[in-house]
Amino acid sequence: MRFFILVFLVCITGNAMALTMGEAINIAGKQRMLSQRIAQSYMLTGIQPEKARYHDQLNKCISEFQSNLAALQNFPDARPLTQDLLKVRALWNEYHQLTKTDPNPKNSAALVTKSNELLAAAHAYVGKLEKLSNSSSAELVNVSGRQRMLSQRIAKNYLAYYLKLDEGKSLELLYSDLAEYELMLSYLKDSTLNTDEITRKILKTEGHLKYASKGFDGDMTLDGDRLIFVITGTTDIMLRNMDEITKMYANLLDSNTAIASR
Repeated sequence: MRFFILVFLVCITGNAMALTMGEAINIAGKQRMLSQRIAQSYMLTGIQPEKARYHDQLNKCISEFQSNLAALQNFPDARPLTQDLLKVRALWNEYHQLTKTDPNPKNSAALVTKSNELLAAAHAYVGKLEKLSNSSSAELVNVSGRQRMLSQRIAKNYLAYYLKLDEGKSLELLYSDLAEYELMLSYLKDSTLNTDEITRKILKTEGHLKYASKGFDGDMTLDGDRLIFVITGTTDIMLRNMDEITKMYANLLDSNTAIASR
């Protein structure tokens, strides 16, 4: 029994020590995205309750958010930010309870509001972690990670608009996010640190953004549930592309850090 306890403790210590700053910023940035994807998944379970994949998606996102919190809590270099992470955890506990409620319009509206509060706290934490890294490469990890979040907030706001939760305010936020997404994608594309693979992924994501925008502008001959399927599916592809790009930027950050420490 003592042997297994010792092995377990060694595994925990090993994982904490193995986490690099690039990985930590990537994980912290994912929390922003998950705060929005959870709200999106929650609303989809109400719109199409017979679809088991939306329930599975919601549960998977909740589990990932919790495991990410644990990983960040065990990251030694982020100890100066303990209070900031505790704030994220407190908001998460409230948010998590809301995800267990029936996804009716009233509860969905409450969850959307709480998702914005959790997002703000998670975003503040990522910014402080970026400053703590003291590396210019960290900004690229942060910005590209935020793009992941925007893809999911775009989908979330579309669903809020579809459900008429806030008298059209969500539609204004959606178009604001589309503009920011396009602007920051151009910013990333112009980075001198980009590899050929990163540039290729960014160009691919631009194409998906244009396709999704057609749906928001009414250019697609679809409506209702079918349009929801196309928009959420396209923003999911944008999410996957930006997730891969963020990991590449995180690897660049860790490589630059290793070179600077020699």
